[in-house]
Amino acid sequence: MTQAKKPAGVRNIEQGGIGTWLTVLVIGTLDTKSVELTAVAAEIEQLGASVILLDTSGRAHPDLNGAQLSGGRVLISREEVAEAAGYSSAEIDGMDRGEAVVALRTGVAATFSRLVNDGRIHAALCVGGAGAYVTRTAFETSPIGFPKMVVSPLASGNRKFEPYVGTKDVATLHSVADIVGLNSITSAVLRSAAGYVVGAAAATAHARRDDHQRPTIAVSLNGNTTDAVMRARDQIESDGYDLVAFHANGVGGRALENFVASGQVTAVLDYTLTELAGTKIGGLMDAGPDRMESAGRLGLPQVLVPGCLDFITCGDLADTQRQYPGRTMFGHNPELTLVRLDAREMGILGQEFAKKANLATGPTVVCIPEGGFSINDREGGRFWAPAANQAFIKALKSELRPDIKVVHSDRHINDDEFVSEVVAQLRHLLTAPRKSTATAAAAASL
Repeated sequence: MTQAKKPAGVRNIEQGGIGTWLTVLVIGTLDTKSVELTAVAAEIEQLGASVILLDTSGRAHPDLNGAQLSGGRVLISREEVAEAAGYSSAEIDGMDRGEAVVALRTGVAATFSRLVNDGRIHAALCVGGAGAYVTRTAFETSPIGFPKMVVSPLASGNRKFEPYVGTKDVATLHSVADIVGLNSITSAVLRSAAGYVVGAAAATAHARRDDHQRPTIAVSLNGNTTDAVMRARDQIESDGYDLVAFHANGVGGRALENFVASGQVTAVLDYTLTELAGTKIGGLMDAGPDRMESAGRLGLPQVLVPGCLDFITCGDLADTQRQYPGRTMFGHNPELTLVRLDAREMGILGQEFAKKANLATGPTVVCIPEGGFSINDREGGRFWAPAANQAFIKALKSELRPDIKVVHSDRHINDDEFVSEVVAQLRHLLTAPRKSTATAAAAASL
């Protein structure tokens, strides 16, 4: 890493009585965007922070050396990034573009993690078009709350944001104009980006962490179950726990699993498992094959509820009718249509639910609201189909390990009585002596 003196105008930021510099990592391809990257670096320095530049260039610059590219700032060269990925820069030069991006992504992630863990940087800003894909893995490794931003012409409403944000809190800023030189648009956008990262870094640096953070319970919900989860939250938080809710929309489920796997969670209340239907049956809310597994594998207490497993979520009504002709549907909003699942599909989900629950190595309870799994799935409602729900229950119980407790209720999923029963089961798991069910799980698999 090439070192540089503290840039002129950089001031100290007081944190807890100790003077520190706020440092922003600026990521980009210096071979093509040195002008734009040094411009945003100057804006950051004008606001009182220092800058480390990280060069993700896929090819060596033919005319300028690192010092000229970085403007004399601290520089992590493309050679260092390549080395962190296990390659030489010459080997990167010899790769095709796709291979080079994958290799650089690995090197950037390793370098970024080291800087964060060592406390050397307080925010990160990536500027570029397709080059922003290089930061995806790096930003995925960062803690929630660590400021990170992508500025790109691809970060528009017509593009998927998945390649940039994944399941983490990554801010995206549409550059409007392509990032080719400085002009009235790009200068204004880069100035805003500098303001964001410095402001976010200062806010994070000044934040006082609670030394007595309460134990955390992760919960899944969506619009159909929000009221029920909010009532559960009031009861759970009165017991001294924090509740962190994740929207069961595909990305939310992956975020929940990642959060649980991070080791920051005491227990899981999986109240809304519609994402299993998204994976096995179809629709938009697919959280991937690992949904409903992290808590069980870690041995955490978990209460599982088949919330909203009675339907899948699809696109607008016209497209959904073409895709699923003759099915019972409900227009959730102009963009989303819910499709009621039949008995065959519910049986498939019962088997999948049991398969996931059987992975548990810790205390697990399944709570089933036989009065309906969603708002429309109640007597008189559009999705009321008790025979289909019974197909789910039958398949679940036929495949579920016998040591996993199943609690049946004749109430609807949003009824107060069912919410109270779920909370009671969770409280019991949290207060009961911890006994691993690994032995029972192993025996059940024989």
